[in-house]
Amino acid sequence: MTDEQILNSINTDRLTLNSWGKLKHYFIVVFLSITPILFIYDFLKDIVNASPKQMNLETLLFITVPSALGLFFYNLQSNRLKFKIVETNLQRSELDNIIDLIATELKWTIIRNDEQIVEAKTYPSLLSGSWGEQITILFDNKRVFVNSICDLDRRSSVVSMGRNRKNINRIIEEIEKSQPLNH
Repeated sequence: MTDEQILNSINTDRLTLNSWGKLKHYFIVVFLSITPILFIYDFLKDIVNASPKQMNLETLLFITVPSALGLFFYNLQSNRLKFKIVETNLQRSELDNIIDLIATELKWTIIRNDEQIVEAKTYPSLLSGSWGEQITILFDNKRVFVNSICDLDRRSSVVSMGRNRKNINRIIEEIEKSQPLNH
């Protein structure tokens, strides 16, 4: 992530992706949109050529079903970009210890660890049910932003078999457990 993407992510509470990342993350939406767009294009082309055809039930289904599924998956994928935010008084060194502990436990590979961000990835086995996840942790004053989505550098996927939720929940649980009692 660039510094601009990090700042934008903190300001919007959403993981900011580059253009290629957006395409990969929303690929299912693009795929589901192809059929309705082609049918609508064909229908409009006939109207422009003054030979409109009547829309039948099958055509309407080929437009509405993929469109409805596309909207469902757009909403699903969009929600997955939202950060879970936890307030903490822990020092960065304490947070790094927590992240290292969880990284070992959940078999994360830390890709980047600097002042503002920790990025990690998983490389699960072929039969695990997941192509891998990418975990993003941002630090802003006393707030920690946590996100985990399917790895955009791997095969496009909309399911992680609960691993993304597990990654997020595990970090938040450990931070909350480590909070001083007066927090």
